[in-house]
Amino acid sequence: MSGNSGSGGSQPDPDVKGRLIELFLLFNRLGLSSFGGGVSAWMHRAFVEQRGWLSESEFAAALALGRIMPGANVVNLAVIIGQRLLGVAGAAVAVLGLLAAPTIGLIAAAAVYRQFAGASLLDDVLQGTSAAAVGLLLAMGVTSGSHAVRAAIGSGGFGRGVAAVAVTGAVFVLVGVLRFPTVATVLVIAPLSIAFAYAAAVKPRRDDADVRR
Repeated sequence: MSGNSGSGGSQPDPDVKGRLIELFLLFNRLGLSSFGGGVSAWMHRAFVEQRGWLSESEFAAALALGRIMPGANVVNLAVIIGQRLLGVAGAAVAVLGLLAAPTIGLIAAAAVYRQFAGASLLDDVLQGTSAAAVGLLLAMGVTSGSHAVRAAIGSGGFGRGVAAVAVTGAVFVLVGVLRFPTVATVLVIAPLSIAFAYAAAVKPRRDDADVRR
């Protein structure tokens, strides 16, 4: 992205540089504000609800891919979002922003925790932030799930909406209730979901062709 101005090489795009800085600061803030977990829910709010940089479908796909890939889910998600927005540089900046400041804060918090370990107030704070994180995750799940069902109904009719609900419910039961491995569940359910979507998309095209005849 950079070169020597005297040799006529290309210069860094100020717009891209500014967007990289903005992305870094945003992930930095997400990492610092997500006490108790639920980082993916904060990402959903920041990138989908507030800024509209990603659609519900794009975020859901990134979240699913981040969960089945090896490594920390939230780091995988940051890489995917950063790459989607600004390429390889965006992926690197996203991870750096997500981890840099929280890592420093974690080191300081560990020293504080050692001094106040066992204090009831500290336990209450940790439990409260964890409960808030769970609420955010549930809200994100309901929002993304309802959007997926509405989109399925809008593009493929009621049958496709029923299929979307069935797939969502199956994944929830298998992973959330029965504790099946996420990767194995996704590898089994994803082909079925794709088949349902393809069948629902093919039928309207056939109907249109019959009408034109």
